[in-house]
Formats: sequence, structure tokens, C-alpha cells
Amino acid sequence: MNARTVLLAPMHASHRAMRWFSLALLVLCVGIAVVAAIVAPPARWAWIAVGVYSALLFFLWAFFLSSTALLAADARVLRIPGMQRAAALSLVFYSVLSIAPTILVARLSGGSLGAMTMVSVLCILGGLSFALLPRFIGMFMGPLPALYQNLARPLHLPDTADPRFVPWSVALALMLAVVCALRWKTVTSSSPQQQSGFTGAMVQQYRRSHWSGWGGMNGLDSTQQVRQRPDWLQPKADLRHVGPLHPGNALRVALGGWYMPRTLMGHLQTLVPILLAVTAPFAVMFLIFSQNHGLTSSLWSQFAVLMIGWVCIFGSLGLVFMTVMLMQQRWRKANAELPMLALLPGLGDACATKGQLLRVALGRPLRGLALALVVIVAMTAPAHPAAITLLIIVLGQFGIAATLVACLLGILGGKPLPGWATAALMIAVSTLVGCNSFLPSSMVGNHPWVPGTAFIASVLGGWAVVGMVLGWIGQRGWRAWHAAPHSFLPNG
Repeated sequence: MNARTVLLAPMHASHRAMRWFSLALLVLCVGIAVVAAIVAPPARWAWIAVGVYSALLFFLWAFFLSSTALLAADARVLRIPGMQRAAALSLVFYSVLSIAPTILVARLSGGSLGAMTMVSVLCILGGLSFALLPRFIGMFMGPLPALYQNLARPLHLPDTADPRFVPWSVALALMLAVVCALRWKTVTSSSPQQQSGFTGAMVQQYRRSHWSGWGGMNGLDSTQQVRQRPDWLQPKADLRHVGPLHPGNALRVALGGWYMPRTLMGHLQTLVPILLAVTAPFAVMFLIFSQNHGLTSSLWSQFAVLMIGWVCIFGSLGLVFMTVMLMQQRWRKANAELPMLALLPGLGDACATKGQLLRVALGRPLRGLALALVVIVAMTAPAHPAAITLLIIVLGQFGIAATLVACLLGILGGKPLPGWATAALMIAVSTLVGCNSFLPSSMVGNHPWVPGTAFIASVLGGWAVVGMVLGWIGQRGWRAWHAAPHSFLPNG
């Protein structure tokens, strides 16, 4: 073991794509901090810079530097002398290095050194806890900052300007440090087979995710996801109408994932993880909403409008992500499993098979997106929103549907986008759809908010650019789809 081993431990433990992504995010956050130092008032620039930098620290420690736990676990299994100690020392070294910029900013600005430092320390330990704790706990950590912000006043919790913040944050940091130390020992001393499923550490998922080659959009294979579920959450398939007389249902079974026909109990078992994942965010939003509007008789109806609107908007986006990831997984496997689907009875010739597959692949998701659009419009219509507001809502849903169609045509036609291009496209679409997130809350009051001219021009211009890209992707995939000899040719 030497200093070079300690320094390079996170680089050896993480995927190349994650290293480049972390570097790009670091450059972006530094740029934001520099702009804040130039533009913001002298009394605020330091806290803006520290806040942005601390958010970056949470990401780095949650997804990048925490990967050294995987290196330590492998070193124990392979009996590599000194490597476990090097991984632990690497965490200590990078924790000190991570706090140094915050201390420098506090010294230059004359701000509160203790409060600024503890904000960064809590973000470091929070990110590391997220990676080392079991997955089911990690799902509930996202809303914690918003929950703390809204409970601070009724519970008299200290903020960063309160003299009590430093001792309070030190106690919390010590507690998180103990949790991280105990979980580090568990993760590095247990075999990966013992840490699968929702009880396994989040960091174990980084090993299975296909970050190499910017394929992180593919995530876990669906067969791995099913194996990681406990027995009582295994979805029950409905195979009563599968066979030569029902080739569409046979294709749904072959595609698997959310395409799989299920019984009523199977659908309920599928919904359980989703409901668990949204329970914490919904609870936080209810606390925020009830504090801002009071516990009146109309609270529940207004809150229902808000939540259903967000579920429809972001649920549509998640539906597209899930479908594209699933189809990427199916068509990227270079084995005989996919071509064997051409032998399914009842599909017909190559042309009929292509039409059948396209109807199955696009039918269910497009029906789901159409239902979400109907619900959103039905909920916003009673508030008499402006025509431009409805246009942005409808345009967002049509943009999501166009993204789905274009990506699936590229995958099925053998012309999928590279992983980095898929990620860039999804980020762009998510940003544009995120601009609609204010619309459900604007429908709650008696006077719906009308977007400004600059906002409207930016959103419409963004969708115009994305639409041209989607048109090119879809046209390329459609031509390749027609030229392919049959539908089940893997892209791997």
C-alpha cells in the first residue's frame, strides 16, 4: 500500500462513465459558484457557493466515492493484502479534501466557518449513508431536506444562522458517522449474494448497473430485478389467453417487465414497491401544503389535484424511461433468446410479425400516456386556464409520446442511440417536462398563473429542437425497421 493506491482507489472502484460524469458535474458546480460570487450580494455569495458545492458533495459521495466499499469487499474476497486498509484511508483522505474548499470560502468571505463546514460534512455523511444503507431506506432519504425545512418552524429546529446549529449538526454528524462505520463493516465483510434485493446496500447496485460505455440507462436486467424481490412480491402472471390464437399476449409474456399479463393480485403486487417509493414524498408534500393552506375543508380536494397532476406528468415520464430501458435490455443481448421469438406460433410472416410487435410495444404505453393527458386536461379545465397553459401541458405529453415512439423505432430497427445520446435526450426531455411541474399547483388557486413570454418562448423553442431530433431518430429507425429481415435481431 502506498499514497498512489489511496489516491486512485475511487477511480479503480467506479466505472469510467461515472468518473467523467462526476468531473463534468464538478466543473458545472464550480462555474455556478464563480457566477454567484460575481453576481450575488457580498453577504450571500458564500452561502450560495457552499450550498451548490455541498449538493455536489452529496452526489459524489453517494455515487462515486462510495464505490470504494466495493473495492474493499473484493479485496477481502480475493485476499489482497492492504487493499481494504487503502480503501478506508482513501475515504478519510477524500473526506478531508472535500471539506477544504468550504473552509476556504468561509475564510475568504468572513462567514460562519462552523456552520458552513458542518453543512458540507452532513452532505458527505448523508451521501455515504445513502450508498451504504439498505435500498429500502435509501428510497426515503430524498425528501428529508424538504421535510426538515418544513418541520423546522413548528419543531423549533435550528437553521444555519441559529447558534444552536453547530452543536446540533455535530451530534447528527457523529450519529451518521457511526451508521456509516457499521454499514461499511457489513458491506465489506458480507458476500454480494447476501446483499441482494431491497435489504442490500445501494452501493451493491452500482456494480450491477451497466455504467460502462454510457449504458447506465439500461439499469438492472428485469430477470435480476425479479430475483431480488421477496417471494410475497413476486408478480403472478396471467397465462390464460396466451398461445397461437393470442400472439399479442404471447409477445407480452416474451417481453416481460410491465408488459407481462398479470392477475389482479399480480397487479397489486407490482404496485406495492411503487406505493412504498412515493409514500415519503407524498407525506412531505402534504406537510408543506397543509402549512401553506391550512387544514380547511377544501384542503383534501386541492391536494388531490396537486398530487394527481404530478403523478400524471412525472408518471408519464417514468413510463417512457421504463419502457425504453426494458426494450434496450431485450434487444441488446447478443444471444439466441431474442431470435428464437420468431418461432412463436401465430405471428405470421415477417411483415405481419413486425406489425404485431410494433402494436404490442407501443399499444400499452401510448394508451397510458393518453389516459394521463385526459386526466390532466379534465383536472385543469374547471380552473379555466389560459390557452397557452393548456398548450404547454398538451405539448409536454405529446413530446413524451414522441420520445417513446422514436426511441422504440430506433431500438426495434437496429439503430438505437448510444448510451450517452440516450441519456442526453432523456435529460433534455425531463427538463422540458419539469417546466410543467408548476402547472398543477397553479390550478389550485382561483387565479391560475399565466406563463410569461420568455418562459413560453424557451419551452416552445426547446420542444422544437427536441422534436427535430426525435424526427431524425424516428425516421432512421423506421427505415431500418422496414429493411430488417425480421423483427427479432439483437442490437448487441
